[in-house]
Amino acid sequence: MGSNWEYAKTKGRAMRLNAELAAYHTGEPVTQPPFFSHCGTMQSYFNRGWHGVTQCDIRIHLDKNIVPTGTDKLSKLRSLRACHSL
Repeated sequence: MGSNWEYAKTKGRAMRLNAELAAYHTGEPVTQPPFFSHCGTMQSYFNRGWHGVTQCDIRIHLDKNIVPTGTDKLSKLRSLRACHSL
């Protein structure tokens, strides 16, 4: 994979996380990936990055529910499972 394709994929992921943050503050939903490039391959890799973001990634990015409330291992495990069981 070329470095430009990797950049497009990384940029798609970053823009999705920023769009989710903006949606969190404004209340407007995130619907589809924006236009990124006239090149179909670049746009495809951008879309892969955009759609590759999970709910757990969004939660971590929003800085919600990622800090375990307890100090014991069971509390940490429960918070991680809650993040991944969406």
